[in-house]
Amino acid sequence: MFLLTLILFVLFALLMALFFMLGMAVFKIIYLCCIGVPFAICFGVLGAVFCLTIIGIPFGKLFFRAAGFVLSPFG
Repeated sequence: MFLLTLILFVLFALLMALFFMLGMAVFKIIYLCCIGVPFAICFGVLGAVFCLTIIGIPFGKLFFRAAGFVLSPFG
């Protein structure tokens, strides 16, 4: 009885892990399409605008770094 319970528990845990991984993959695709790319474009444009002046270059670099982070926050 114990062995059967253990086997069922392990199968259930593996199945839940599979569903979790599939759910995270779908979530990452939706995030990238709906949030990641538009924000990265906005941050990239703002970074380019800030880099037009000497004083704004450090802020432009920060915007470019933020654009990279928005595209891959789950690393």
